[in-house]
Amino acid sequence: MGFRKIPGSEEWIDVIPVHEGWSGDEKFRVACADGRQLLLRISAQEKMERRRSEYETLMQINARTEANIPRAVDFGACQGGAYTLLSWVPGRSAEEVLPALAESEQAVLGVQAGNIARQLHAVPAPEGVEDWQPRFSRKMARKVEQYRNCPIQISECTDFADYVRENGRLIEGRENRFQHGDLHVGNMVVDDEMRLGLVDFDRMDWGDPWEEFNRITWSAQCSPVFASAMLRRYFGGEVPGEFWRLLALYMASNQLSCIPWAVPFGQEQVDGMVAQCRQVRAWYPGAYGDGAPAWFR
Repeated sequence: MGFRKIPGSEEWIDVIPVHEGWSGDEKFRVACADGRQLLLRISAQEKMERRRSEYETLMQINARTEANIPRAVDFGACQGGAYTLLSWVPGRSAEEVLPALAESEQAVLGVQAGNIARQLHAVPAPEGVEDWQPRFSRKMARKVEQYRNCPIQISECTDFADYVRENGRLIEGRENRFQHGDLHVGNMVVDDEMRLGLVDFDRMDWGDPWEEFNRITWSAQCSPVFASAMLRRYFGGEVPGEFWRLLALYMASNQLSCIPWAVPFGQEQVDGMVAQCRQVRAWYPGAYGDGAPAWFR
């Protein structure tokens, strides 16, 4: 196999395919002779520079935090494209683990998730990153247009579009910091010692750290206790009202694009995204974005 030419691969004693994820990359769990376990990702040649940039950014994040996240091990060219080697973060999917736990245990894991998010979001963007307001304003406009052109229309998304149009100014002055890019329970793992880890950094970006919580929809559907504890720890106590207004904006923007995204993947994905849009809207019994969502405890 092509990856056998990767430096150090002669010390690998087992290579197991990993099928989770949407990136299109080949991924493997590697067992080394010295007992280490690694994640090997092989990306197409055209992704070389993107993956190099992600690897270098992860190295910087590793140097600034002790959070339970993958550690950069090696990067380079290989047969078929580019390889990335990261430390393996052990555990089972938090999405599967949380529903079986007592609420007190769910809250403990939520606190850990809040700690990880705080550490990652403390890293400022490098010079040259465009200001958040113009960048996200374009993104919101694009998502509204994507929904308008979508063959599937639901009333809930009309409320989202109205909220985006009326509250876009809320992003003024928001700063750029590190973003994981896909922060929810589907990208978290829990090991045998009840330690939470965050994985799948291939959507990392720079932007308003509060935008990261636009995917808290998945976490809240899985465990409202976990999601609530995560936010309380993230803010060190009470969650500010400004956050709830921005969260509603970021969730609305995200929901507007989820149905157009799902269409090419078939009816099952479409039905799932429509159900999620309706669930998000139902979290606000009155006007959309009025106060905290109903799941927050």
